[in-house]
Amino acid sequence: MGLYKIAMESLASFLKTLGHPDRLRIMALLLQGDFTVSEITQVLGLSQPRVTQYINALEKAQVIERFKEGSWVFSRLRRNDPKLWALVTAVLSQLPGDDTVLRADKRRLDEIKSVRADAANAFFAQASNDENQLGIEYLPREDIDAELCDMLSSGPYEMLIDLGTGSGRVLNVLSDKITTGIGIDNNRDMLSVARHSLSLAAHPHLRVQQGDLHNTNLKSALANVVTLHQVLHYLERPDGAIREAARLLTEGGQLIIIDFAAHDFEDFRERFAHRRLGFSDEDMQSLLKIHNLTLVETRIVKTRSSYPDVKLWRGVKHIYDLKGAIS
Repeated sequence: MGLYKIAMESLASFLKTLGHPDRLRIMALLLQGDFTVSEITQVLGLSQPRVTQYINALEKAQVIERFKEGSWVFSRLRRNDPKLWALVTAVLSQLPGDDTVLRADKRRLDEIKSVRADAANAFFAQASNDENQLGIEYLPREDIDAELCDMLSSGPYEMLIDLGTGSGRVLNVLSDKITTGIGIDNNRDMLSVARHSLSLAAHPHLRVQQGDLHNTNLKSALANVVTLHQVLHYLERPDGAIREAARLLTEGGQLIIIDFAAHDFEDFRERFAHRRLGFSDEDMQSLLKIHNLTLVETRIVKTRSSYPDVKLWRGVKHIYDLKGAIS
């Protein structure tokens, strides 16, 4: 529903909802990612019933939406109405950066993120020295590789960027389809594994470097293909990685996402440090659309009964003609 369709009373109610200090704190927090009620409660230092009340009000006003994954329910800012989203961002942009309450919220959030990052890094450090561990999580690797190569069968491609490259497997698998390949990862242990495997395969046109996949510091419109292989389910902000991928892509460039289909294997949060329990096609379509990408193809790879299926999603960055129409 666009703002031009909102009656004055409804608009006044909408603005009143945004005008509460603690609700503004929740909105500011959700700019940093998707969080559960218990996590929001932990950051804000408020009672859970009160946080739930605020979230209900924000959801009723169409500022946020909630979605369930297994036993967890996340809240996130709604972005599918451009005019309402513009109003929300305009309000949030006016929040003072030196506000003591907001700064305290940010410190507590950073502490929570640091604990999670330590757990994830510990997992990857162990996995980098245990190929069986990597093999279990990424099964069935050969079938996934075959689907990936088939998706990109129209190559060669001048530049591929693999965000969250891990062991460098995607670079190795696609080495004969690309002129230059760059792998980005922030984990030094995994980068050591990647460099070793690429050197053994004698691939001088491929390289890896340490970096933040949300902000790679690479030039915009650099890559014909960007890949995110088993990455998004670790992230608090999957849309941040997709935004960076979209920035890196040339017009008409392809984003290939390989990840778990939506599932209910709750133990994956502890066993493998997963933040998200996979993604549905609807999730992926929405994430891509926000960042000017169109979902054009989806494939599924069946796994063992004790593991969720794997999906491959292919998105294409829009090409605009001189009149602004999508071609």
